[in-house]
Amino acid sequence: MGTSSTRVVVVDQDGCQRGAASRPARLANPARQVFEQCPDEMYASVLLAIGDVMAQASINAGDIAGIAICGQMAGISTIGRHWEATTPYDSWLDMRCANQVQRLKAFEPSIIEQAGGPVSANHAAKWLYWRDEQPRVYRKIRKIIMPAAYVAGRMAALDADAAFMDDTYLGFNSFADNQAMQWNTALLDEFQLEVDRLPRLVKPWDRIGSVCAKAARECGLLAGTPVFAGCADIAASLLGTGSFEPGQLFDIAGTGSVLATLLDHYAVDAQHRTLTTFRHCIPGLFYSMAYVGGAGITLKAFGLTDAECQQLQARAGAALSERDKLLFMPHLGGRHAPFDAALAGAFVGLDWRHDRTDQYRAMLESIAYEYARFAQCMRDMQVDFGSGGVISLGGGANSQLFRQIKADVLGLPYRKLPGAEYGVLGAALVAGQGAGVFADLKQTAIDWQRPDECVALPDASRQAFYAGMRKAYEHMLGNLKPVMADLQAVPLA
Repeated sequence: MGTSSTRVVVVDQDGCQRGAASRPARLANPARQVFEQCPDEMYASVLLAIGDVMAQASINAGDIAGIAICGQMAGISTIGRHWEATTPYDSWLDMRCANQVQRLKAFEPSIIEQAGGPVSANHAAKWLYWRDEQPRVYRKIRKIIMPAAYVAGRMAALDADAAFMDDTYLGFNSFADNQAMQWNTALLDEFQLEVDRLPRLVKPWDRIGSVCAKAARECGLLAGTPVFAGCADIAASLLGTGSFEPGQLFDIAGTGSVLATLLDHYAVDAQHRTLTTFRHCIPGLFYSMAYVGGAGITLKAFGLTDAECQQLQARAGAALSERDKLLFMPHLGGRHAPFDAALAGAFVGLDWRHDRTDQYRAMLESIAYEYARFAQCMRDMQVDFGSGGVISLGGGANSQLFRQIKADVLGLPYRKLPGAEYGVLGAALVAGQGAGVFADLKQTAIDWQRPDECVALPDASRQAFYAGMRKAYEHMLGNLKPVMADLQAVPLA
């Protein structure tokens, strides 16, 4: 369950895809930094996509051993006693909780150590927002859960007492003790929050119920089909690649742009307060990541015509010129890592020579500059990237130019795997593990591993240029911050 679409695949025990379907998802943005999705629409998109797959001739409902739903990580859904949605899905892009983030900042060092990451606009701050700013709505909330859990629980006709969250989401909850896999009751008490509004913690392959008769009629599955907890979408994507070498880098370029690295032990970014560490689906493994929020939305909204795309690609290998000295600030909805709600978007260095293709390239480069910061944070955590380069996933992986820019800026090879559905492949692995189809989840993922489709090697001739551009980019971030604050303070009347 992604921000822009819901994707469903049916996979057999050998990792072969037997059917696939997708349905669009609607993201509402009614005001600045307000992003919501309708839980009923999210549920319907899953049922419709499952129905589309089941209608394919080769799929027999009796052959489905189980389902697992994986989804967005940093936002929250809420339910009442009978699993009814009590608020819209408060998206990971939404920053209405910026004031609550600042309150949590006083406890950030201990939160980083226990939860795994810095305070940001995620579970804890959003919970405080609904309690403090929307008290009438808050009184209806029985449990705070993930959107994928909302859909799974509704398919299984659960009530609020059965609410669950799997442990791969814990890094985004400042009230979690990630290592102990439990809630931090001392911090909850500090904020006078009730622990019984939080769900029980489970493993991704734990069975949470069965498809109920009503859901079965609506999607084509058999009533009684096992439903497993599933996991966070990034965890599913990493599992789906079958790559488990510590230090391996992953770029998941979708609605958000995520850079992650695999860890063989629990470690946190106490120095830069930028990265967040999560549990991997494989016990004993972790991964640390940071992301640029809404990068995919920005690129899609700007848009290029086919002719402009061809023009941009034709110039990709040309010699560098003064025209290439253009910067873009990609934080149109505020910055997530590290958190800064005051930042917005900006071009710096525009002159009469620049056209839309120059601006678009600067937008792509801005993501790479953010990734370079994230990679330095990882190095300062003593992560050794080894020789595996970066595995490129998500829709952005389909752009040869984007991959090459990131390879040049990071100075690392960029590996594109065939296909694009590694998140849903990870979900299928989780479902198969829960259903007992696989004896060894890690080995099965390795057996399903696919060879690289292509590799973009860094261009050494551009290293000095991009080192200078990265320095200018960092100066831009710092110098434009007070300008953004002044803009927000301008009265409208």
